[in-house]
Formats: sequence, structure tokens, C-alpha cells
Amino acid sequence: MWVHTKDGFYSVVRKPGETRLTVRARAAADLERLRDRHLPELGEVQAGGGTDYPYRARVDEAAWVRALASIVADLDYANFKSEVAASLGAPRAAVLGEVWTALQAVSRIERDAAPAAADADADTYGGVLVDDAGRVLLREPRGHYGGYTWTFAKGRGERGERPEAAALREVREETGIEARIVGRIPGRFAGDTTTTVFFLMQPVRDHGDFDRAETSAVAWLDPDEARARIGTSRSSRGRARDLSVLDSALRARQAKGSR
Repeated sequence: MWVHTKDGFYSVVRKPGETRLTVRARAAADLERLRDRHLPELGEVQAGGGTDYPYRARVDEAAWVRALASIVADLDYANFKSEVAASLGAPRAAVLGEVWTALQAVSRIERDAAPAAADADADTYGGVLVDDAGRVLLREPRGHYGGYTWTFAKGRGERGERPEAAALREVREETGIEARIVGRIPGRFAGDTTTTVFFLMQPVRDHGDFDRAETSAVAWLDPDEARARIGTSRSSRGRARDLSVLDSALRARQAKGSR
């Protein structure tokens, strides 16, 4: 069992021939926090052992069950990675961001086994928000992930999720903006690793609580400033894609306004 909490990461196993559980960690402090906050019955932390988990301690199964219940009762946050950043620091949250990215492969496996979606030739779905003043919303990915300095919100759909719903969810998670779809931006846009369908959107409400493990900042910009910021991305293909998305979104907005 792998367990990620706001206090640390644990691997829990039952060794052959043993009745007690072994709780393993890669940081001794994780086990100490676990004992202090949820598992006072945890045994002495032992270092070493010749495996990739340098720290471990043993505990009875019943105590571990009670600890899990205590961890669940302690859930008081809306976003796990943001809570880890607050409790353990941004570097630990960044590691979990890499775990989150790697686990996207699970979605790909599920999609491969599921019936084809309406946009089977698209990997991700995103939104271009333009407000009444004609300003465009961009997000700054944390750590400039993938070489993107400023870009649009996008992400993979979940199993059974329609493209529109996936795009709205990604916009809400990565920018904090609740939006409504005005229309689909014509075409599909290829980046370095994915092909994306984008929707033209208008803001409805700014919740201000975007996922800070994924996004460092958001900004409303006039189109020229948006082009300039997109132009600072290091990914040449991604930069070209986002400039094309911006131009297509502005054309689509103008076309709708002229009707």
C-alpha cells in the first residue's frame, strides 16, 4: 500500500511470516509526523536495511486501521498538492506534481480500453478565456513545466468525461476561473506531446484558488501582451501552437460578435 498524506509518503507492507505491518518511508521525519499526529503506537524508527526505503517502523494492524481513519477525519482541504505545499513546502509539492503527471498514464490505459470518444484524435482539452474588455487569460505553469512560460489551461479528460466538461474542469483547476463555453475554436492544435481541442470561453466567477502545485500565476492581458508572453516559452512547437490558438480564438470571438 502506498499512502500520500499532507504529512508524508508511506509504503505499508506485511512481511512474510510476520503479523505486524511494516511502515516504510524515504524521510524519517515523515514517520515521526505520522506517530505524532495519527499513530502513537508506531514502533521505533529504524534506519538502513539495504532497500530503497531507508526508514521503517512496525505497528499492529488494528492501530494502522485506526490511523487511516484519523487521517481521513483530518481531511479539511480542497486541493491535495496545495495542502502539501503549505504543510511540507513547495519542493515536496513539486515532487508530487511529477507523481501526478506520471499517473496520467493510468488515464491513457483506461481510455485505450474504453469506447472511442467524440474527439478520439485529441489528447487534451482546454479553454481560451476572453473577457468583455477583450483581455485574454494566460497561466504561468509552475517551474515552467515543458518549457512553457505562459500558456493556456488544458488537460486530459477523465473516463466518460465529455470534451467540454474536461475543458471547463481544467480551466477551473489551473486558473481558479469558473467559465462558460461560447463555442469551439476550429481545428485541433498539436504541441510537443499532445493534440488539443480548445474552446472559447467567458469568465463567470473568479474563485481565486487555482492549483498552485501546477500554476504559479494567472494574468489577464491584452492580445498583444498575451502574444509577447507566449513568445517567451522555450518550446518552439508549443510556442507556435499557443500563438495559433490565440489567433484562432480571437477570430472566433470576432466572428461571433459580428453575427
